[in-house]
Amino acid sequence: MTNVFVGPYRHPLQTAKAFATLDTLSGGRVILGMGAGHVEKEFDALGLPFAERGRLLDEAVDGVKDAWGDEFTGVGDDQVGMRPRPVQRPRPPIWIGGSSRPALRRVAARGDGWIPQGTPRKKMPDSIAYLRAQRDEVRPGADPEIGVITEAMYVGEPGWEVARGTITGPPEKLAESMNEYGAMGVSHLQVRFQSRSIDELCDQIERFGAEVGPHLTR
Repeated sequence: MTNVFVGPYRHPLQTAKAFATLDTLSGGRVILGMGAGHVEKEFDALGLPFAERGRLLDEAVDGVKDAWGDEFTGVGDDQVGMRPRPVQRPRPPIWIGGSSRPALRRVAARGDGWIPQGTPRKKMPDSIAYLRAQRDEVRPGADPEIGVITEAMYVGEPGWEVARGTITGPPEKLAESMNEYGAMGVSHLQVRFQSRSIDELCDQIERFGAEVGPHLTR
């Protein structure tokens, strides 16, 4: 999953082509995470109106969906073909990034999932409730996935000073903390680990999968 690909920066056909190819190469494992962008100078450099980034993202999401849905795009002699076709059917999922009210409304209307942008744990329930209320108004029956970027973790007791807010301790403690997200309705965890080296990071990833994973309830 891209976290996130700024949709307004490229033509939707370019985006659709790139991610259809990646979906083929990965055997159907792509999730396209798209966001509106927030760096005004980047929009200036590309000659794009920063104030219209929300509209541009909506057009990008809709354009990618159209390109994935029909192999040929355009009219008459202006038609272009789109191959390879995505492996996933009917298409790869598109998740929407951001934590503002407009971003949540965009998830409700268009997204297959939501990527929060640093939403604190205590604010997640309200944001999820708002997303679902908006979904019920504009797209009843849709069920966008909900992800979260977790606090940093360390499986076990570190013998060194980790960053403030890091969740440490035995696997059961970390699983209990992650299961709180599951109880809110979160289905995808983007986990982060404290480490001092690549080897330690790989060890933490392995331990999380082997020791924490079996205790996750969702």
